[in-house]
Amino acid sequence: MMDHKNLDKAMEIFAYLITGETISTTSHGELYDAYSNQAEVYDILDAVLKKSNLRLYEYKNSLYVTAGDENRVFGYTNDELKKVIGLRLNKELFLAYLIIYDIMTLFYENSASDAALTYVRTDMVIDSVTAMLSEVMARLQVIVQNEIEENSFRTLALLWDELPIVTENDDLSTLKAARGSRTGFVKLVFNFLISQNLFVEAGGKYYITDRMRALTENYFDSCKGRLYEMIEQSRRTDSGEEEENAAY
Repeated sequence: MMDHKNLDKAMEIFAYLITGETISTTSHGELYDAYSNQAEVYDILDAVLKKSNLRLYEYKNSLYVTAGDENRVFGYTNDELKKVIGLRLNKELFLAYLIIYDIMTLFYENSASDAALTYVRTDMVIDSVTAMLSEVMARLQVIVQNEIEENSFRTLALLWDELPIVTENDDLSTLKAARGSRTGFVKLVFNFLISQNLFVEAGGKYYITDRMRALTENYFDSCKGRLYEMIEQSRRTDSGEEEENAAY
C-alpha cells in the first residue's frame, strides 16, 4: 500500500518543479534526498511527470523539468512563442530554433568534439550559425528526406542571408534586440533564454545556467531529433570528403 508521506513528498517536488524552482542538495535538500533515496517517491514523481508530459533532468545533484512535445499546458504554442520572443512569422521562429540548437552545440561537451565554450557573444553565434547553414546547404540534396525538409532549410538560409549583420542606423554599443539584423535577431534569442533562466549576461558575454546545461546534455545524450541527424550528416559528409581529397 502506498505511503501517503511519500505521495506528499513526490507531489511537493512536482509542485516546486512546475513553477520553475530547482530541487537540489542546497535547495529543498530534504525533498532531493527523498527523491534520491526513497524508491516510492521516485516512482510516484516519475509517473506524475509522464502523465503531465514533462521531462525530468538531473544535473549536478539538481532536478529540472521541461515540457514534452506538444505540451499545451506547460509549454508554448508556436504563436505564443513568437509573441514571447518578439517574432511575427513562422520562418522567423524556426530560425530562432536553429539558433538555439547552434548555441547548445557550442556549450555541449563530449569526448569527440572540441572543449565546450564557457560563454558566447553575438558575433560568435552569428559566425557559427552562418557556418552551420553553409554546411547544410552545400549538401542539402544528400541529407534531406523530403521536399518539406528541403524547402524549410532553403527558407531559413534565405532569411539568414537577407539579414545584414547590423542595420545602417545601428550603434553597436547600444544595439538592441530586433528582427532587422543578424545581431538583433540573435539578441532576441538571447533575451528569451535569459527570461527562461537558461542564460545570464555579463559585459556582453552570455553564460548558460545549470538548467540549460542539464537540458543540453540530455538532448545530445538521449533525445536528439531530426535536426540533429541532418546537421551531423552534413558534417560527416564534409569530413568524409576532406579525407577522400586528402588521400590524393
